[in-house]
Amino acid sequence: MPWIAFLANGLWLMVIGLLGPAIPSIIVDFDLDYSSAGLIFTLLSAGSLLGTFIGGVASDYSRRKILWAFFSFMLTAGLVLVGMAPGYKALLFIIFFMSLFGGPIGAVGQSIMLQMFPQKRTSYLSLQTMFAAAGSFTAPLILALIFLSGGSWRSAFFTVAGFVFILFLLIVFAKLPKTVEQHGSQITLKTIIADKSMILIGSMIFLSVGIDIGFSYWLAEYFTTVVGSAAAFSSIAVSAYLCGVILSRFSLSRFSDSAKVSIIIFGGLTLSCISLVLFLNLPFPWLKLLLCVLYGIGIGPVFPLLLAKGTGLYPGKSGAVTGILFATMSLSGMVFPFLIGLIGNNAGIEGAYYSLFAVGILIAVGVFVINKTRKLKS
Repeated sequence: MPWIAFLANGLWLMVIGLLGPAIPSIIVDFDLDYSSAGLIFTLLSAGSLLGTFIGGVASDYSRRKILWAFFSFMLTAGLVLVGMAPGYKALLFIIFFMSLFGGPIGAVGQSIMLQMFPQKRTSYLSLQTMFAAAGSFTAPLILALIFLSGGSWRSAFFTVAGFVFILFLLIVFAKLPKTVEQHGSQITLKTIIADKSMILIGSMIFLSVGIDIGFSYWLAEYFTTVVGSAAAFSSIAVSAYLCGVILSRFSLSRFSDSAKVSIIIFGGLTLSCISLVLFLNLPFPWLKLLLCVLYGIGIGPVFPLLLAKGTGLYPGKSGAVTGILFATMSLSGMVFPFLIGLIGNNAGIEGAYYSLFAVGILIAVGVFVINKTRKLKS
């Protein structure tokens, strides 16, 4: 079963990963500016925010298999409709409702997995987020192959719709456990949301996802407009970044139990900040591609380590906690791509990327506060 959960999360991130490298073509097709293009990401994340929160909470009480199958089927239908969108307004409408009803496939799958394998929380969440990065990694490669074969961005959404339909069939025929009463399951949703530790970890997740998708969503556009690369090379650049993320998260799943969390996070943030500055200042496209990998290696471990901390606070409410933290992740996806696009309208995408450096510093400060708070409590 955990592999179906991994696949579900990977496919949802594959859907999200299609939009970034497809944006230059969507901008041309619908004659958009950066702010209008950023609104696509915002509505995608807004729908996901509501959907993952409601879906995650509902999975603690309802029949999870039916809920999971429903969300996967709705995502399949939404992807087909995106590929058929006749105009910008229709695309916005479809994107929002696709993410509202399709986005929860990862959250529901994770809540089932955490209930079944609580003792493997850190390693499985590292693998879960690795599959998410793998989905994002595969998406631009699919788009690049379609571009090279003469197809359009619409064909990529039809292709991924087929993958999600296979997931739907796997869920339908899978044997999943029923929702059972667990220790701590009587804790209310209000208690979880008001928990200071949950608020602090959620804030760090918000920022950590921001420096991830704030970079990757606009990376294809950066290579197209600033570097002057072809669409296929721009898509490969996104995959190069995600290759670094996958490598670091796979390593984390193997060694995280014995590693010091704060050292991994601080080391990763240091590597990512240095890589970002070099990326923006060195002129060679292939060297920029290598720095994308290093940036991904630095960013990769931060999110799964924070997610493991958060979901471990209330193991009896795995669905609700997953829904809250995934909603925080979606909120970050709402804010950062639009913010980077807004800054890019005034200072250019290259100038907007410098704001990610400051966010990295904020995360380091937040992790320091978390460690300080833990020491004071002990």
